[in-house]
Amino acid sequence: MAAKTLKYGGNTLAFILVVFGIVALINFLSSRRFIRADLTADKRYTISQSTKNVLKRLDDIVTIDAYFSRQPARVAQIRQAVRDMLEEYRAFSKNLQINVIDPATGDDAQKQQLRFMGIPEVQVNVIEKDKAEVANVYMGIAILYADKKEVLPVVQTTANLEYDLTSAILKVTSKEVKTIGFLTGHDEIDVFGQAFGQLRQELSKQYDVRKVPTEPGQAIDADVATLVIAGPKTELTEREKYEIDQFIMRGGRALFLVDPVVIQYEGLNVSPLTTGLNDMLEHYGVKLNDNLVLDVSMDQLTYSQGFMTVTTGYAYFIKVLKQYQYRTGETSEGLSTDSIITNQLESLTFPWARSLELIPQSDAPVEAIALAKTSRGGWTVQSPYSISPMNRQFQPPADVQQAHTVAVSLSGVFKSFYADKAIPPAESSESDETMVAELSETERITKTESEATQIVVVGNSQFLQQGRRDGQLFFLNTVDWLTLGEELINIRSHGATDRPLKEVSESEKFFLKFISIAGVPLLVVAFGLVRFFLRRRAKRLVEAYGSMS
Repeated sequence: MAAKTLKYGGNTLAFILVVFGIVALINFLSSRRFIRADLTADKRYTISQSTKNVLKRLDDIVTIDAYFSRQPARVAQIRQAVRDMLEEYRAFSKNLQINVIDPATGDDAQKQQLRFMGIPEVQVNVIEKDKAEVANVYMGIAILYADKKEVLPVVQTTANLEYDLTSAILKVTSKEVKTIGFLTGHDEIDVFGQAFGQLRQELSKQYDVRKVPTEPGQAIDADVATLVIAGPKTELTEREKYEIDQFIMRGGRALFLVDPVVIQYEGLNVSPLTTGLNDMLEHYGVKLNDNLVLDVSMDQLTYSQGFMTVTTGYAYFIKVLKQYQYRTGETSEGLSTDSIITNQLESLTFPWARSLELIPQSDAPVEAIALAKTSRGGWTVQSPYSISPMNRQFQPPADVQQAHTVAVSLSGVFKSFYADKAIPPAESSESDETMVAELSETERITKTESEATQIVVVGNSQFLQQGRRDGQLFFLNTVDWLTLGEELINIRSHGATDRPLKEVSESEKFFLKFISIAGVPLLVVAFGLVRFFLRRRAKRLVEAYGSMS
């Protein structure tokens, strides 16, 4: 008996040692190779491939110092989430040094150093033991490389942390900072205005953002990587168009946001808008149609009517979906899956947009992609326009409904619009400036063919002025693609857009409603009946067995 007990005891001990050995081996291997299972559809809790590529290319040590207080509990939770993400970063690069520091353990000199770095001590409200208090905490991150430094002063959530971290790493390790230029002089969108502070802040994380004035006879600065023409309200001169054309011919990237109308919001009066860009863009391969687009796939408009606030579907606010599903079972693509700009977006709203047409270019190798299209229930109207939400023309005419393109991208080699034309004269009011301009004209040579470059044209700029998250995301993705390629887009688009519900027919709605209301009671009744008949059958079997015995 004792030998048998000893044998079983030895087997149990051996089993425990084997289990501990396996756990230790798994822990050892996991410390050297990061493995994680993310079951979400868009892998929103896993760092993107773009981040992994950036980390793998690091050729020298990048230090990330995370300064987070351990208390209170709310800050401790953010600290742990940040630490988990940083550990995932470290798993993909040997040249990443991570330090998580609690400044509370430091002295006043360290706190003063943090202030100089741009990481402030912030106050948070704490409610513990039925008492509200204010605590001073640190929640900042510093990214250091050689003599360069980027700071995230206050990190209150990890929702956009991957983009902020990777963008900062890319910025400090890059040899130069790219410049984004916004054309001015035609009442364009002022990205430096108060209304666009958040957008400018997002751009400034990775780029140098500046205004590009249209000075007479002056070429666009060579250090501008991407030029944004955002909603001009007055007509561009031929010379200004020439400078834009030559900027593109030199390999510059361009984003055109061209509105079809000018809207006076008091009374919702509209008038057609002429920018002078139509002929040049048509030469590149995109025709700007003089119309407004409406669609049965629409977003909502909220407006005041007397003492009431009314929210209604508004066909001029076309809602472009990743994929449209029709009652016939057919589908069509709204946001292009062939472009990195849109293939991770779920929906995008364009207010008061015009339609575009792609024109094949036989003499230039240009790849054209329709980035955004309406549903097959789209239609257009021409001037005079009536955009009142109470207008009856929101009922779609059945004979002209079709999908309309509202945003396109062009990639390749372009022919100059001014290849066979004289250089347009530069306007100048001062005689000495005229002489300087005339002297410089003799030195100008029109470049007739571009280097490989990209152009994006959107028949609307209102989507940017509306301040919606999906519109800003589309704009930032476009700027990233034009300036950096595919480097940061995958990160920015990670789980960032909504997922609209699938549109269902009236019969499907009735069936689902019936199941929701009557399905559960019927299921309970069915379960009760089955249980009753089973018990009755069992009772009969028992009685029959008893009579036989």
